[in-house]
Amino acid sequence: MSKAKIKFLKRLDKKLLCPLCQSVFKQPWQTSCGHQFCFECLQALLRAASPTCPIDGNTIARDSSFHDKCCEREVLDLPCFCQYEARGCNWRGELRHVQAHGESCEYTDVVCRECKSLMERRLLEHHKVNKCINRRSQCIHCGAEVRDSALKDHFKTCTKFPINCILSCGKEAIPRDLMKDHMTVECPNSEVPCHFTLYGCKFKGKRDELQRHVEASIKSHLDLLNQSSYELKVRGQEMEEGLARLQSKLSGCGKQICRQNEQLAASNTSIQMQQTKISKAEREICEQREDLDKLLRDSKLVENTQGFVVSLQMDEILETLRENETKATQLKRELSRLSSKIPNPYEPRRVHDLATDHRLERAENQLSSHETQLSENSLQIEMLETTSYDGFYIWKIDHYSRKYQDALSERTASIYSPPFYVGRFGYKVSVRLDPNGDGIGKGTHISLFFVVMRGEYDAILPWPFVQKVHFRLVDQDKIRDIVKTYHPDPNSSSTKRPTSDMNIASGSPTFVSQVEVRKGGYIRGDTMFIKVTVDMANPPGELAR
Repeated sequence: MSKAKIKFLKRLDKKLLCPLCQSVFKQPWQTSCGHQFCFECLQALLRAASPTCPIDGNTIARDSSFHDKCCEREVLDLPCFCQYEARGCNWRGELRHVQAHGESCEYTDVVCRECKSLMERRLLEHHKVNKCINRRSQCIHCGAEVRDSALKDHFKTCTKFPINCILSCGKEAIPRDLMKDHMTVECPNSEVPCHFTLYGCKFKGKRDELQRHVEASIKSHLDLLNQSSYELKVRGQEMEEGLARLQSKLSGCGKQICRQNEQLAASNTSIQMQQTKISKAEREICEQREDLDKLLRDSKLVENTQGFVVSLQMDEILETLRENETKATQLKRELSRLSSKIPNPYEPRRVHDLATDHRLERAENQLSSHETQLSENSLQIEMLETTSYDGFYIWKIDHYSRKYQDALSERTASIYSPPFYVGRFGYKVSVRLDPNGDGIGKGTHISLFFVVMRGEYDAILPWPFVQKVHFRLVDQDKIRDIVKTYHPDPNSSSTKRPTSDMNIASGSPTFVSQVEVRKGGYIRGDTMFIKVTVDMANPPGELAR
């Protein structure tokens, strides 16, 4: 509120009036000569080159004036009326409370938020409800809330607004969304087709004309029915002739079945000759299983051996795997040839040969299992060849674009590195990469996580895992590698001693954005390299020995 417009209950003492503006003091300041002025009035005096007091003519020192709080308290204690007394406000109070009163005074001016009109606060609510051009009203037809100024436009599209029949049948007050039903079902001015349209009648006219048409067209409708009946009879005869032809073909099929049975008998003889070969193949599969057990024992030996012995044993295992894969390929080719000689007879005949089919299926299943074990051993050897024991690992990710597409289609969201070790007898760990991101990085970033796996020496290692891990995405153009450090949380289940094959992965869901990877030299020849370094500077427990 402006204090210049305020009326006071008592006549003001002249000592409370500014000598310059002749108004009650606003922030009174006292000069070195003992006179008071409003702060703004004093500032105007001080702008002069040689400011002098207008009362006694003494020079005013710029740094000798001070805020006269005693005088200010006297001014603020003055009793006064509300600024809007003329409008009817009966408030009385001290000057210091005028501004606080003005914030709630019913007679002060406020602005309507909807239409920006200016009015007294006490009139605002009535204005909002009854006069504001932007007030909200409820449509009496559909119940929707609409601005009052837009209500007429709303009626033009309101689905429940009553309108007259658009075909001028005389019916009124039809809800707009029911007009189509009215025209389809009851409007006498709607054009409708004749009931005999299906039989060829072309009539289409108003509903009230339809009955007259039906009464006047009885003969023509009967003619249409007769014509339709004749056509149905002709069609029935054609179907009977077609059925006769099908029966003739069925007879020929019976003869063909006889020939198939003769071929099946000859095939059975051939199958019996192959039973010996299948039995031999089954024995070879058993021998292969024993060889695989030996390979598994040798693989475990490789995991605990170093140096030249490891290399020699891996060469022997790889040679054995190659021989077994060759045998498996030959066996599969023989089974495929044998299966192709078995005809595809009709179901009644196949019932007698179920035993043969089951033996073939069993042999093929055993072969498939054999090949799976060979693949698993190959993978184990590959992992042994790439195992690291010093906490440093370089993960080469081939065919990255295919892995990214697999992640994008959610076929394979994550890929894992081969496991490596933090120390010769230390933690067994791995790295997980999500090409299309995970969590907050899904769809925008590549996510990279560290995984603590269950190892052979967990019982003698200190837990939780607390070593820092440094991830480095290698820029193959040698411009700028992307490096981030993972600090394990000792309270997280990800760093506890594993109770299953691996703990929950933990790391960086926003390791690097997809855009940055595509711009830089991080993928070359569809290959990505990630260096992982586990901090071995102060290894705990057994790792320090």
